Amino acid sequence: MPQEVADQRRRQLHEYARKKQVPLSDERLAWADWTVLITNVPVERLTLPEALTLLRVRWQIELLFKLWKSQAKIDEWRSQNPWRILCDIYAKLIGLAMSQWLYAVCLWPYPDRSLFQAAKIVQAWAMALTLAFHDCDQLLKTVTMLATCLTQGCRQQKRRAHPATFQRLHSLC
Repeated sequence: MPQEVADQRRRQLHEYARKKQVPLSDERLAWADWTVLITNVPVERLTLPEALTLLRVRWQIELLFKLWKSQAKIDEWRSQNPWRILCDIYAKLIGLAMSQWLYAVCLWPYPDRSLFQAAKIVQAWAMALTLAFHDCDQLLKTVTMLATCLTQGCRQQKRRAHPATFQRLHSLC
């Protein structure tokens, strides 16, 4: 890593150790100089900047699962009945699949959109979607309005100092 990045990591480690009142080993400080990436992709097919960007994309996938757990509460239920728990999980997975479909259809052309903000919008529209399911025309109108909200909102700001993942991916093209 460049020296300024390593120094920043060391500062963060010292701050963490101070806050948590835990000792900080010399070995841990030495690792601040390194970012270790292990892959089976040959060097000819993947440059270092591309590998680092893919690492960030992998983190975005982890954040998606975290979003599913926090917003949809996929790992929580109120019943002790195993069949009700299974139905609850299936209902939540169906809701997540529908949400992901909406994100893919509405947000795919716009890489600068935030899935976290989009999830909040879909969650706010959940009751309207549920009530519209009995009437195809009403469902179409509701989904159209929701799509408009998704495409016009939930923007991420472009950053110069620490570019977002969508900016890094765009710069590779």
